[in-house]
Amino acid sequence: MQKKLVQSSLALSAAAALGLGSAFVASPAMADSAPQKLDVQSDAQVQKALSGIEGVNAYGADGGKLNIGVAKKTSEIKDLEKKFDNVNVTEGVKELKPYEKNDLVGGAGYLVKAGESGGACSTGFSGWDGDGKPVVLTAGHCSKIINEQTNEFDGDSTVDQTEQPSTSEANGGEGFKPSKNGVIGKWGFHNFGGDLLEGDDKEKWPNPSESDIDFAVINVDDSNYNVKSGITDWKTANSDDLAKSTQEITKVGAHKEGSIQKSGRTTGQTEGEVLPRSEYDFDYQNVGGRWVHGFGVTAPIDKPFSQPGDSGGGVYQGSTAVGVISGGGDLDANTSFTWVADLDHSLEESGTDFNLEKPGDETPEAPAAPKVDDQTVEPEGTLTGKAEAGAEVEVKWEAAKAEKNSTQAAEDGTEKVKADKDGKFSIEGPKAEGDYKFSATATVDGQESKTTEFDVTVQKDESESPAPAEREISVDPKEISASDFVKEDKGVTITVKGFDEGEKVTLKVASGPENVEGITLDETANENGAAAFSIYGTSDSDPSAYLGKYDLDVTGANDTEDEDALNGSFEVVADEDGNGGGNGGDDDGNDDGNNDDGNGDGGSDLPRTGAELTGLAAGAGLLVVGGTAVVLTMRRKKNN
Repeated sequence: MQKKLVQSSLALSAAAALGLGSAFVASPAMADSAPQKLDVQSDAQVQKALSGIEGVNAYGADGGKLNIGVAKKTSEIKDLEKKFDNVNVTEGVKELKPYEKNDLVGGAGYLVKAGESGGACSTGFSGWDGDGKPVVLTAGHCSKIINEQTNEFDGDSTVDQTEQPSTSEANGGEGFKPSKNGVIGKWGFHNFGGDLLEGDDKEKWPNPSESDIDFAVINVDDSNYNVKSGITDWKTANSDDLAKSTQEITKVGAHKEGSIQKSGRTTGQTEGEVLPRSEYDFDYQNVGGRWVHGFGVTAPIDKPFSQPGDSGGGVYQGSTAVGVISGGGDLDANTSFTWVADLDHSLEESGTDFNLEKPGDETPEAPAAPKVDDQTVEPEGTLTGKAEAGAEVEVKWEAAKAEKNSTQAAEDGTEKVKADKDGKFSIEGPKAEGDYKFSATATVDGQESKTTEFDVTVQKDESESPAPAEREISVDPKEISASDFVKEDKGVTITVKGFDEGEKVTLKVASGPENVEGITLDETANENGAAAFSIYGTSDSDPSAYLGKYDLDVTGANDTEDEDALNGSFEVVADEDGNGGGNGGDDDGNDDGNNDDGNGDGGSDLPRTGAELTGLAAGAGLLVVGGTAVVLTMRRKKNN
């Protein structure tokens, strides 16, 4: 069954507007996650699937496929594409509104009443004021009843209805025939120049002022007319609907030198050249006996840019509105001259808030594209980027061709994540090694950003981790006389290395003479993984109280269950047997002189004043004799 293409307003419910049936039906033989088929022969099935989906502006079914046209792909439309493999979506199809002969665009003719007489002018540009109410911009002198003898104002004219386009002079008619669409509206702001330039003595004429503008606003009666922001090219005048063929106007701006166009009810669409400042260096022109701010435009005399009745007509360059027709005449025998009231200046001086889109109907500004750098990560590593805070970021990736053809299981993918309050977002990267092409698109309030593309390389880190330093303990001296042990500047220093920087290192006096209770002391390994402890006696009145062997255990906070403690020992001997505070630690750290695989009592290969211990502080603690007397202490002391 061939469906006829429908183009109409489907802003709320595409299915309802199209008068379709009820639902898409998936083949029952398919899994829920697999793409489904739509029976496009059933209007009822189609309507149900499209119900609640906004933004469908065109529809057609052909060859077992449903073709849908949308202005922009929403998340709902994208889900629809994924769900059904016979749905084709074309982006960029705008909603169309039916043409109506009471659509009011720029460049059309309109009638004014001046007492018992009247006249005709041209609309400049249609749009909306700051409150969203429809307005038309035109020339200010159209709002005045001007005495032909004195140029004085005899009051304001009254806005009447539009002129019938097919009978306008621009279409070869005699003009002045009303369209019968009703009165356009009433004058809002309107002004024509400054004070009258009277007398032949120009020295006595008033000086021009920035407020000398030829500009007026018509507040449109929206019960009679719909305003549209384009400007007519007069190609559809015979149908009496000038809105059928228009030049899009998207902004108001300053004029530039070069080609320029105008649309008006007398001469239709015409083209001229902006008169350069080098040839006509003036900002004000005497128009009808009053100064008017603006700029000049020239054209061949046989193809004038404007003629009487074009007053107020829209002047534009491309899609930019730049002015309305104020007045004109002949510059010389070959050149016609038109003075244009510059629109940007007139809007500013009049305080008019003019919009080419109805306030509230504007398309939200698209968010900025995400910022993501090329990255190299390990398999399933974290990829990071930045977007607008709170944006939904869709990240897609595909493996490079070389990787797809390799033995690796490189896969394409997509993931959606939300940027945090600082705009940061992250996803887990692919598992398979290889090169990938990534893209990221941010969506905020239904508006998509431009897509950012970046490259990602996934590879394992083949660099070898440095082998952990071998742990060692040094006790210096290994044997010390009792009299030296109680001297603060001697005693015993225990130094360890091979720990992690910042790791807590614990020294425990595991055993000793029966009358001495064991203690535990903690220190922190420095940047070289080393720590030091110092032990000496304080009861010099009875050094013999310290006689005996002391066994030491040193452990680290990062030790694993199968990691043994470092062991060391020292002995306090009677003076006649000891070697004082000498180099008793020069042995291999074992009690019997045999090697013990580096885990014995330690030697002096880390001397107390070695360079690697510069600035290393020795820990401080206490040993107690008999549980009462303090006779042995471990103190904090800086080495040389």
